[in-house]
Amino acid sequence: MFPHIRWHIAMSYFILVTIVMMGLAAYLSRPGCLGNPVCVRQAVSSAAVLLLIATALLAFPVAARTTRPVRQLTQVIRRIAAGEWNARVLPQTRDELGELTLAFNNMIDQLRAQHSTLLEENGQFNTILNYMADGVIITDSLGNVRLVNPASAKLLGLTEKSALGRSFAEVVRHHQLIDLWQRCQDERREVTAAVEIGRELFLQAIVTPFDERWAQGYLVILQDLTTVRHLQTVRRDFVSNVSHELRTPLASLRVIIETVQDSAADDPTTAVRFLDRAAGEVDVLTQMVEELLELSRIESGQVPLRLQNTAVADLLLKPLDRLRPQAERASIELILDLPGALPKVLADPDRVHQIVTNLLHNAIKFTPEGGKITLQAYQEQGEDAVVIAVHDTGVGIPKEDLGRIFERFYKSDRARTRSRGGTGLGLAISRHMVQLHNGRIWVTSKENKGSSFFFTLPTSTPDGR
Repeated sequence: MFPHIRWHIAMSYFILVTIVMMGLAAYLSRPGCLGNPVCVRQAVSSAAVLLLIATALLAFPVAARTTRPVRQLTQVIRRIAAGEWNARVLPQTRDELGELTLAFNNMIDQLRAQHSTLLEENGQFNTILNYMADGVIITDSLGNVRLVNPASAKLLGLTEKSALGRSFAEVVRHHQLIDLWQRCQDERREVTAAVEIGRELFLQAIVTPFDERWAQGYLVILQDLTTVRHLQTVRRDFVSNVSHELRTPLASLRVIIETVQDSAADDPTTAVRFLDRAAGEVDVLTQMVEELLELSRIESGQVPLRLQNTAVADLLLKPLDRLRPQAERASIELILDLPGALPKVLADPDRVHQIVTNLLHNAIKFTPEGGKITLQAYQEQGEDAVVIAVHDTGVGIPKEDLGRIFERFYKSDRARTRSRGGTGLGLAISRHMVQLHNGRIWVTSKENKGSSFFFTLPTSTPDGR
């Protein structure tokens, strides 16, 4: 071991011993000394003392030369442990200590490369966890939470810091998720279940056990399917509503046709009356098909807007005049509240006429005789938009229906029982039209008090944009 170092030390000590022995021989070769025991004893004692002193003097530089690289290595190791990966030891000899220094530097280079790779992989892993839409929870074999990503914290309404180290049951606080985790623990296989948390959150939970060399535990994936479920509900309601809306006029047409077939020859007047009713039912079907096609074109982006700077009065007067006779027949008062200082808006007049007509028509349908409907326009201070509102004193909308009133074919029960007609597509079309204008639409209502529909249109700029 360490032949180079041993050779240097041996040569130095050999030279030292040789010098002392030569000195001792010279001292003993004096006349009368070799046969004198006292002289011999003094000579040997002096040689031993000199040899000890010389050995000590030689040991200090040899020890210093040997331990200096070791001390340097120790200092560099401490610096590297503190995170200073650029620290290195410069080899000062070509012996084993020099080779040790080179090997140490190579080892640090390899460790630094591996550390950088691990940091990069860990960064990628954290980025995926932090930005993925699915919630991820990792627990150990005892059920204590070891990792929570932001998505799962948001879904469960907690913070990552508060979840770590706590039991899975304490973190999720939902019996279906806890039962699913316990089932995975018992069966030692992946389990999946749909979990509904309250009325606003629908999750698909997947619990998978893992058994790796570095750890054992369970991986819990929480997928938010609330939007998907809502779309499925909308699709189911759409099919149901279309079937309902088509069934009524088709049934009426069948009855009319059968009646005409039985009595047309005997009573021409009755036949004409029933044919007129048939024509009305055909008009309802035609309107429904046209509105469905219109809604489809709007949702697919195939309806271009012809935006122009337009006075607000030009957007309101035409629909108001068109529907005034219908309101008068129903003994409903139409009121226009239009300030004179409103700025122009950037809008497609034909499309806005359609929106206002839909809102006024609905207000007339659901306002009893003697009621009032106010068509209002105003601009809130500091806003770059004009608000157009339709207020009525009608039957109002139930609170549970307000969130769905702009869905296709959606009608409140009150609307159905009153048999007011309509396809249920007008508000859906109006919502999309307002959104195409970069505006927003909303409603406030109280049952038996009336409803107010609002929508905004952006004001135009001097350059017409």
